[in-house]
Amino acid sequence: MNPCAAKNPCAANACNPCAAKACNPCAANACNPCAAKNPCAAKNPCAAQNPCGPCNPCAPQAAAELRAGEATAAYNCLKPMLTAGYAKSGNAVAKSYASWKVYNKQPYPSDTHGSRHVNNYANAKAAAYAKYEKGGVMPVGAISAKDSFLASPNGNVTPGPLFIMEKMPAGFNKASGDWKYTMIMANGSTFGTTNGKGSAAVTFCLECHASVGEDQDHLFFMPEDVRR
Repeated sequence: MNPCAAKNPCAANACNPCAAKACNPCAANACNPCAAKNPCAAKNPCAAQNPCGPCNPCAPQAAAELRAGEATAAYNCLKPMLTAGYAKSGNAVAKSYASWKVYNKQPYPSDTHGSRHVNNYANAKAAAYAKYEKGGVMPVGAISAKDSFLASPNGNVTPGPLFIMEKMPAGFNKASGDWKYTMIMANGSTFGTTNGKGSAAVTFCLECHASVGEDQDHLFFMPEDVRR
């Protein structure tokens, strides 16, 4: 099921970001259930206080299972939209991560990232990431970035957030193992960043990764069958 295929019966759907005349799901229009001009905004299912909202970056969502080729095709279709959207944030990582080494062979689903398909990129200072569980403690300046997309049961795929981990100098944040978590939405808005604006919004990330803090320097790794 390639959501970007020319013969996809959903391709004509204006809410399909792979369609030729796709509406931007990050724009303020009728296709975006979170848009300010959405006539249902008063009952917005994406409200921050709704943990099940489709725009909650971490809440489990209805997702389709994709075969390796399908996941790769969907990502290749969405990647220009993802990188352009994230770059609007002005974040240096968001502007450059796509040029870094990617450690997975194809996008894979992640329950802890809202059931989205994700990719694991890392910069040169995080080269030890290639050793996975045996990588030890990352040096200051090591950065991991996960972009994401959601494959819906109806055949559509939509952009997801960019999840960033950056190793900071000792003393930055003891609870996080001195990692700074930043979450950037597909429209370029910053959902939150550790010790910065919206820090409380990314506490979930910090607490989740802390479960492997002592053993894996707060890093999780992709399933073995998708590792390069």
